[in-house]
Amino acid sequence: MPRSLRAAALSALAFPAGLVAQRPAVSPVLPRMWQRDTTLTVWLFVRPDVPLARAAARATAAGARLRVHSRWLHALGADVPTAALRQLARDALLRRIQPAGRWRPLPGPDAATVGAAATDTCPAAGDPTYGPSEMPYRQLDLRPLADAGYDASGVRIAILDGGFNTADPAFAGVTVTAQHDFVFGDSVVRDEPNDQPGAQFHGTAVWSLFAGRVTGRLRGIAPGAAYLLAKTEDVRSETRIEELNYVQALEWADSIGVDIVSSSLGYLRFDDGFTYTPADLNGHVAVTTVAAESAAAHGVLVATAAGNAGPSFRTLVTPGDADSVITVGAEDSLGTLAGFSSRGPTADGRVKPDLTAPGVQVCALSGPNMVRRLNGTSFATPLVAAAAALLKQLHPALGPGALRRALTAYAANRAAPDSLRGWGRPDVAASAVFPTGVTPLTPAGPVLAAITPYFSWSVDGPPPFATPITYRLRLARDSGLKYLVVDTLTTTTSYALRRPLKPGRPLFWRVDATAATGGTATSGAVGPLMVPPWANLTSFSAPGGLNTADPQPTFTWHSPAVSVPPGPLSYDLTVRRAGGEFAAVPEFSVAGLSDTAFQLPRPLERDAAYVWSLVVHAGADTSLVRSRGVFMVVDGSIPPTTLLYQNFPNPFPAAGRDSTCLWFDLAIPAVVDLAVLDLRGNAVRRFVPGPDFPGILPAGRYGRSGPGGPTCDARLMWDGRADDGQTLPPGVYLYKLRAGGVIQFRRIVFRGRGR
Repeated sequence: MPRSLRAAALSALAFPAGLVAQRPAVSPVLPRMWQRDTTLTVWLFVRPDVPLARAAARATAAGARLRVHSRWLHALGADVPTAALRQLARDALLRRIQPAGRWRPLPGPDAATVGAAATDTCPAAGDPTYGPSEMPYRQLDLRPLADAGYDASGVRIAILDGGFNTADPAFAGVTVTAQHDFVFGDSVVRDEPNDQPGAQFHGTAVWSLFAGRVTGRLRGIAPGAAYLLAKTEDVRSETRIEELNYVQALEWADSIGVDIVSSSLGYLRFDDGFTYTPADLNGHVAVTTVAAESAAAHGVLVATAAGNAGPSFRTLVTPGDADSVITVGAEDSLGTLAGFSSRGPTADGRVKPDLTAPGVQVCALSGPNMVRRLNGTSFATPLVAAAAALLKQLHPALGPGALRRALTAYAANRAAPDSLRGWGRPDVAASAVFPTGVTPLTPAGPVLAAITPYFSWSVDGPPPFATPITYRLRLARDSGLKYLVVDTLTTTTSYALRRPLKPGRPLFWRVDATAATGGTATSGAVGPLMVPPWANLTSFSAPGGLNTADPQPTFTWHSPAVSVPPGPLSYDLTVRRAGGEFAAVPEFSVAGLSDTAFQLPRPLERDAAYVWSLVVHAGADTSLVRSRGVFMVVDGSIPPTTLLYQNFPNPFPAAGRDSTCLWFDLAIPAVVDLAVLDLRGNAVRRFVPGPDFPGILPAGRYGRSGPGGPTCDARLMWDGRADDGQTLPPGVYLYKLRAGGVIQFRRIVFRGRGR
């Protein structure tokens, strides 16, 4: 486009209000590069509030040739002349500009295999079915699934690499749903005339671990899957192929429909001085990392190689720092971590890699009817991705996060994940049987709804080869399950307890599952759970006491659920005087009640404090439930005599009460003096006369309220303090009533505060 036309086009695209003063952040390496007259491949990151199409029009008008429109990154990948790049560096529609990086083979033991002459180092030997490729099956515990016929049927897998020999007979019968060459822009993923010879070697070897079949020597783990093959990497040293293809390939695979992506690629150091530093590997900076994270958000599991730059720490390559992907390290056939396997952690301290798999002397396809031993995290990665595909076949509802959790939950290093091997080598058979572990369902608490609870749990569809599943249910009074109440085995996912549980210490329960294959899973301890009282008293059980005008009150209660047997529940009801905590002889009792309400058949004495209780029977077991406070039948008449009652509770504090109630009756109006004395006769707390009562009181009943009110009047309750508010020492005290020529004493036992 002529310069004059380009300027006119740019002027037509006016800046939105508020963006005029803004300029994009520019990678420091770019100003050094754009001084010469050349074309650079860059990422143009667009501001979130600017439509991608608008920014694309602006970039095109400036002279850029757009190659990628990434909706996930909200960015454009483009070839931009340096003059246009300097102009775009002032464009307020953009938020950042950085070079796109050229792919390089992962440095380390597998790098030399790209384009290498095909040799055969895995002759038929050992297992008649799997041959020398049996080692990864053994190490990852894949045999139970493979032997049962699981092959990832129904799962779609995308592989991103440098090319694939789709004509190799090892892939005969394998379904390829789609293929695309992002290097040359066509649908041929095999080597082409312009390729460096052997460019397809690496990708073909990777694919063979999924789906290759060479009789007696190689058996891929997931031959039943449907494959999307993306040729994203150009191994020719003179050709610049950037991260653009990786991002474009991920979005292409997602647009077709894919479950799992395997990426044995790494991006870290690029030409022209641009590099991601260790500080950039925080899951949010590198383009491929952000794209891989976006894939997970779209329901795609990405497995990617950790890199071959070990044994130093912080040697990961991108996109291995992405949080939601499975970053794979390499180990040998004995489970020893490979020295070359890259280590974490990420820049923000997360554990990486996530898992390890065989990546030393792994048998993979190296040419027509040739199988070769190869090394590198490139070959550990497809083994983990293929294992995830088998889990996906068995449990189609599992998303990327659940698949990742299923593999890490039973991995060898799960007890102490670290930045050397992450969670370690997965146990795929255990993950397949119990991908989500054992999920406790009921009871969940915090208070049980029944004293004979129903326990239930679930596991996520164990495959037939793992059945039957045996469950061990344990119920205990401690989280360590040392003091067991129940310890039983069952083959069902529920258990109905037929014995009642007593209130008291909290309960914990746990289920441990064992499959026929030997795999195990656990719910962990569930709790604490509280056992409810066998009866909840709903009348005359207020902590502050309660008065009633009915001399034949009705007592009510309700109970939690109970199974039959030991239910139904029956009740023995007892009413006692409250002189002590419980008087020795009951005022009234009745046994064998089945209803949850009972009216006394005869009247109670007025102006006396009572408590009531239930003995609840569940079969041969019983539980005692007591009222939380006293109750009294009040008398509204003028008392016949002046009387000082015994305080209650006595001694105090007691039964949750930190004060004691003082009652007295006046038969006639009188000058009244009511005080607590020490044993020497000195008044320590005076109630009448005082702030709440004058010195002359009318006839009546004092210390309690009317019907429906509390048993004790707060103004006539002693809390063990003197008139000046100081707490008195524990001991025996007297309280004295002087009224109308009558003098009466009662003894109080104060236990001291803080009890």
